[in-house]
Amino acid sequence: MPADSRAIFAAKWVIVDAFHSHKNHAIYVSQGKICDLAPFPELRSRYPEATLHKDESTVIAPGFVNAHHHCFGVNLVNQGIFDDVLEPWILSAAGAADISSRTATEYASLRLLKSGVTAVVDCCTAAETVALSESKIREKIQVFSSLGLACAVAPGERWQNRLVHPDGQDQAFLASLPESLRGTLQRKHISRKRLEPENYVNLISRLHEEYRGTDTVDIWFGPTAPHWTGRRLLRDIGRTVREKGVRVQTHAEESLLQHRTIGGADFPTSISELAQSGLLSENLSLAHMVWADDKDLNRVADMGAHIVCNPSSNLRLRCGIARAPRMKSLGINLALGMDGTSLANDDDMFAEMRLARNLYWSDDPTQPDLSAQDVFDMATMGGARLMGMDQHIGSLSIGKRADFQIVNLNRLKGPWLAEHVDPVELLVSSAKSTDIQKVYTGGSLAVVDGETCGRDEHDVLQNVAEEMQRATDQKLSTKDYATLRSCLMRWYENWLADNVRPA
Repeated sequence: MPADSRAIFAAKWVIVDAFHSHKNHAIYVSQGKICDLAPFPELRSRYPEATLHKDESTVIAPGFVNAHHHCFGVNLVNQGIFDDVLEPWILSAAGAADISSRTATEYASLRLLKSGVTAVVDCCTAAETVALSESKIREKIQVFSSLGLACAVAPGERWQNRLVHPDGQDQAFLASLPESLRGTLQRKHISRKRLEPENYVNLISRLHEEYRGTDTVDIWFGPTAPHWTGRRLLRDIGRTVREKGVRVQTHAEESLLQHRTIGGADFPTSISELAQSGLLSENLSLAHMVWADDKDLNRVADMGAHIVCNPSSNLRLRCGIARAPRMKSLGINLALGMDGTSLANDDDMFAEMRLARNLYWSDDPTQPDLSAQDVFDMATMGGARLMGMDQHIGSLSIGKRADFQIVNLNRLKGPWLAEHVDPVELLVSSAKSTDIQKVYTGGSLAVVDGETCGRDEHDVLQNVAEEMQRATDQKLSTKDYATLRSCLMRWYENWLADNVRPA
């Protein structure tokens, strides 16, 4: 169905948002937007000329917002890069096959669409030069937009601490390695050319201004994390954010080692660093925040910043479990991200919600846990608010973009389903991406029964396979990785023993 068509979509339930569902209702879509919502008989009588799509064995729900993602291309496990503690995993993941940004983004986009995701925050690496970085950003926007995905592209880089966390310790760590590994890490991590910080700030500022008038495309700063960015650059970004309203997403308090080794007397935590740089505001979203303490969470709440939780990633990379119930109790807007590392490598947002629901129990028995509605909100309106696009996406409210999914209930109903069951509870507890019948973006059909409409998936998969075949195998050998991992963990253990005072 093209976006300019007029159509009625009717189902057993219409989920407007996490907290408002209507039985035997329908939506009226015209010009790519939700134009009306009412009980089906009423809507049919109002728009008798509209094309009718009616299926009482389905539920209509908003498209999901994946609020923190990396387009890795082929699953890292398929490349022989296995889950581990975050710090050695990062050094290993740098050896992932270097396929083109366009191909990786197309492949990721198709996977997300088939999971009902219609908006994404793409945290990517900036290229070596201004020209290459600009080309990469525009290419990503073109891919997302052509497939109907709302997007924010947030490039970043590791400008410092390229091997280990404590500031200025890279060379000391490098010297601790066997000579056979030094050259490899020097080449891949220390000497790799990066976009100059000043050029980075100017580029993101310029592109943000160019796309400012669009409803569903944005360019953000994506400094990888405070300890990888540096104080001076963070302050330059903060100044631009205050002057031009650019949004920022960064990783923060992701792992225990990050938490224990960053900062100093002036800036004991990443949140302190961000606050002093002028970045702690409603324009900032923080990915992970697993190890943030109450003081930091209170500062985040006071300044209106957002947190995006990534439960699968935090389990796979041994980071821990975010205190999402505490965050919510403080009034922090929470979103959900798959981080390119969903639990089964399938980018299934239903599975991510289900994991969040079952992991995020309150450690205070007097405080409520996250409900199914809470995690559904994280995956929809929470992400839309984080993106600053909540007036356009995230729910099926009248006037918003017609980004929605039609989920078949036959498998979920089984032999019997109580009439009073909440459809949000049903989806969060039991649905899979394979239950999605159709996905619409901006009123246009994007997915039908697992097949994408806007791009030849076979062509994309062939491109992935061909580029992977040509790509140089950059990953460390099993033996070298084992040696590096042992040296890295021993180095952190020694550094922590010498530099971190007991609590």
